[in-house]
Amino acid sequence: MSRAVAPILAVLLLATAVASCRKEADPVRATVDALAEAAGDRDADGAGDLLAAAYADAEHADRAAALLTIRRYFAAYETISASFSDLAIDRKPDVARVTFLATFDGAPKKIGALDAMLPRSAKVKFEMNLVPEEGRWKVAWAGWSLVSEGTGP
Repeated sequence: MSRAVAPILAVLLLATAVASCRKEADPVRATVDALAEAAGDRDADGAGDLLAAAYADAEHADRAAALLTIRRYFAAYETISASFSDLAIDRKPDVARVTFLATFDGAPKKIGALDAMLPRSAKVKFEMNLVPEEGRWKVAWAGWSLVSEGTGP
C-alpha cells in the first residue's frame, strides 16, 4: 500500500472498524463511531474535527498534513469499506491506546491510471492514541503496519 494512502487508512479504518462495537457509555468508542460516520459519508471535515490539535504520525508532521491526505484519499476512491478483528482498548486518564486488525476494501476512481495504481484491498494492523480534548476523545497519533495487500479485479 502506498505510503501516502496508509495514514488516512489508519483513521478511516479505525473509525469503521470500531463502529460495529458500539457502546454508548464509552467516550473513546463514541469518538471512533463519529469517525466511522465521517468515513462512511466521506466527510473529510468531520474526520478532521476528530483529530487532536497536536495530531502527528510517521507520515504527517501535524493535523493539517493528515487532513490533506484524508481529502486526497476520499477524492481517489469511489467506495470504501472495512471490517475488523482483535479490537483492544487500554485506557488511562490521559490517553487511550486502541489496537486492531482491519480489512480494507475500496473501489478507486477510474481516472487515468489511478485505479490501476491504488490497492483494492488490504489488511492492516493499527495502533492509535486518543486523548481527551475539548470535552471528548480525539485521535492524537496513529501507527500501522501492512499485513497484506491485493489489487483485485
